[in-house]
Amino acid sequence: MAKKKMTYENNIDFEIILEEEEIPEYDVLVAGFPGTGLIGGIASEQLINTLDLEQVASIDCHEFPPTAVIFEGIPRRPVRFFAGEKFLLVKSDMIIPPELSANLAEVIIDFALDHGIEDVIIFDGIPKKDQEEEDEEEEKKVWGVLSSHAAENEAEELDIDIIERGAVSGISSSLLLHAHEKQIKAVGMLIEGNPKMPDPRASAKLLEKFSDYRDIDIETESLIESAQQLENQYAKMVDQANKAKDDMERKSAHPPLYG
Repeated sequence: MAKKKMTYENNIDFEIILEEEEIPEYDVLVAGFPGTGLIGGIASEQLINTLDLEQVASIDCHEFPPTAVIFEGIPRRPVRFFAGEKFLLVKSDMIIPPELSANLAEVIIDFALDHGIEDVIIFDGIPKKDQEEEDEEEEKKVWGVLSSHAAENEAEELDIDIIERGAVSGISSSLLLHAHEKQIKAVGMLIEGNPKMPDPRASAKLLEKFSDYRDIDIETESLIESAQQLENQYAKMVDQANKAKDDMERKSAHPPLYG
């Protein structure tokens, strides 16, 4: 396997390990990392499984937490690149430490530029403010953050509304900032999600938008089914917790008498 090493001023080393001698050039890079509701990670995993994307490279760093992902009995690095007919994809199966986000984003954007990437699409979630039970029929809205005004056409094709003011954090923010510096168009696709548990329903909505944008068929029904199961389990847990709380309050209000 070919390897490319990059060292930064803070003495942090990153290494790209290529599993293919030649990686074709693509015009779009998709990035999905675990965040609110694991939305980005779930969406990227669904793309890999639905479109049979193949792993073509991985990223290693001596500062990464010691983590390996087991796939078909074989350990894999958690930060990996996948490729198919339509696009290149980068995903992580671990939370990126904040102190590494900026350097890792630079590694990813440079790798994208080396392989002809013109546009970057970033899947991520933002915490849902209202934690009341969600209506399954309620339309989830997808918002956009752009690396520059040059990406406005992509946002329009994705049919998303731009966030005029606010903040974005984590690896998504670092990717957007480095895309801006390297003058590559990037769109952060953000959707409200449940911060307390995985939210495959939100991931499905992101993929529906992306499917229309790239004119590809992406199966999302399994994500909706997973969402329904998780929501039912969560509702049962909340109900059990409420019953236990009520029982404790009744017992404290009527303590046993000892004579």
